[in-house]
Amino acid sequence: MNNKKKYLVSANDFSSFGLTSNFLEKKIAEFNLQYTKPEQGERDEILLQICKYLFENQVIEAGKHRKDQWEDGWKENLDSFIETESLESIVPKYFDKYPVQRIKGELITPLQDDFEIKLVSLIQYAIFEKYFRNSKSVYEFGAGTGHNLLRLRELNKEAKLHSMEWAESGVKLINLVAKKLGDQKLQGKTFDYFNPDYSLDLEQNSSIYTFASLEQLGDNTDAIIEYWINNKPEIVVNIEPMAEPLDGEELLQFLSIKYFEKRKYLKDYILKLKKLEESGVIKIHETHKTGFGSLFIEGYSVIAWSPLN
Repeated sequence: MNNKKKYLVSANDFSSFGLTSNFLEKKIAEFNLQYTKPEQGERDEILLQICKYLFENQVIEAGKHRKDQWEDGWKENLDSFIETESLESIVPKYFDKYPVQRIKGELITPLQDDFEIKLVSLIQYAIFEKYFRNSKSVYEFGAGTGHNLLRLRELNKEAKLHSMEWAESGVKLINLVAKKLGDQKLQGKTFDYFNPDYSLDLEQNSSIYTFASLEQLGDNTDAIIEYWINNKPEIVVNIEPMAEPLDGEELLQFLSIKYFEKRKYLKDYILKLKKLEESGVIKIHETHKTGFGSLFIEGYSVIAWSPLN
């Protein structure tokens, strides 16, 4: 019999967000996310698994060469939604792939099959409430299936919500979802991160966010940064696997950084933004690591910034 101590995700786990929210606390209570902590031997096995991965020669690197894979992946969700009309079918298949997560930078073992997607939902609720509760128009770039926008809709009933996605299957999916829900203020458009269409103007005083999608650009972020600055949104919030907020002298965070490098994830993004701030082009409002992540990475660091007029 498993006599391990059980823990419960609590509002205290979200203290780094600087937000006290009745909405978030209700969601935390509703989800009732329980977990245990691995013992020393189990933790060593997890660390060994991470290290073995990092020393393998064959890995899937991020980049524009993966467009067809994302097209196929979102088409799987699209086909499932057409068949079932269930909103659960639009959640990407990669969630809850591994039986290990991270809370406050430490490895934990979930006791529920849907733990990861619910934990991700709580992270988004915290960020969305902090930055977008009163926004009139919000764009998610690299929106995939658009499932994140449905959580934002829970917090903001009136905003125009825009899914900006390069895979046509993802765009078609969120437009079908919007039609099913009767949400005339939710729509998807095709947008290529790697080659922004500068003729496509965003609505004035809009807000922007990315969630674990900007990572695919590696160090090719100059064009999208320029596009965003030119459109002068009120705020841009990136929730991404970024090395700069992590501590390379701490083992798990060091291994996260090495994983980012191995997969060719986002590189020097915060450094670029800091240089733009020094030049008076933008203002950075906050940068912090949330401590949340999955098996291989602490992948949800946050930077919030705005172009200056």
